Amino acid sequence: MNTEFMLLAIYNKPRLSIDEVCEALGISKATGYTHRSLGKFAVPMAGNPLSADIRDVAEAIDRLREAGKDAAAH
Repeated sequence: MNTEFMLLAIYNKPRLSIDEVCEALGISKATGYTHRSLGKFAVPMAGNPLSADIRDVAEAIDRLREAGKDAAAH
């Protein structure tokens, strides 16, 4: 939940563009667009233009953080 509030404080809106999602995830736009076209993007995107619910972005960030903790523990 804290991640969601952090994103709301930064972006001040409930939906983020694909470019903003890439920025929040710490990946380049090129990588984001490639992952999106391959169906491997970490966040569901919808609409025209593409956008994501900020809650989904927060969940993706939290999953990445947990995966990083697990990798560091081994």
